[in-house]
Amino acid sequence: MPQLNVMIVEDELITAKAIAVLLKKLNYKPISIVSSGEEALSKIKNLDLDLILMDIILAGNMDGIETAKIINTNYNIPIIFITAYGDKKTLNRAKLSEPYGYIVKPITDKNDLLPTIELAMYNHQIKNELKKSNIKFEQIKQLIEPDKNLLPSQIRNFLEKRSDHLGQTTEEIKTIYEIEVSDEKINIIDWLKSFSNSERFLILEVLKSRPLKLDEIEMLICKSQSTSSHHVKRLEETGFIKGWKDGKYIYYSLNKSKILEFAHFIENWLKDLSI
Repeated sequence: MPQLNVMIVEDELITAKAIAVLLKKLNYKPISIVSSGEEALSKIKNLDLDLILMDIILAGNMDGIETAKIINTNYNIPIIFITAYGDKKTLNRAKLSEPYGYIVKPITDKNDLLPTIELAMYNHQIKNELKKSNIKFEQIKQLIEPDKNLLPSQIRNFLEKRSDHLGQTTEEIKTIYEIEVSDEKINIIDWLKSFSNSERFLILEVLKSRPLKLDEIEMLICKSQSTSSHHVKRLEETGFIKGWKDGKYIYYSLNKSKILEFAHFIENWLKDLSI
């Protein structure tokens, strides 16, 4: 884990300094200690922060939950709550500010901090990647969604009647959408639909870093097992991902050669359109 710049928002100075010592032992850098939400908000814009450790009960007129909501609205910085209050009511209220973690005081050892911080930073990285992928998805969708007004009336009528059930075509119509790639017949529509569906696109994004099990994919795209399984199956059918069994688990990874073939097809298609 690279060195992180951390702000500690804690109104008990002794506690704040003790947390700072533990952070330094983890090779993190506590660059600011403040005692109130107001002070945190006034300083945050001038600091290069990677993480905020926030007590819930603070000096001043704002508590940590209110402060966290404002920070979430205006800054892209993960927040972990540190508090002596572990009751359900406080936890439920804290959830409303979407924190990345929750640590109950007293914090006496660096290992009280390490797992929560590492998980928070990992989830923050994934969240940022998913935001970027949504932007990519919208850009690609604009390229591959047909403008029906530009299509011949016969094909336009067919698409309108067929709606989203493109798998049930007649053999005559089906051949319109087939191309041959590496001695294999590929349905162009199935290929394009894998990239024009945001959830499948996100699965491709999260698989870029490493192979994943189905339950890990579910967690990262925030969908149910049945929905995630359906999308994984469709991506396998189009050849964009491949699965294999390792022990009792099935892992999935990108089939990069197939994705490159798709990229070459799109590139050539766009060139043809511009001629």
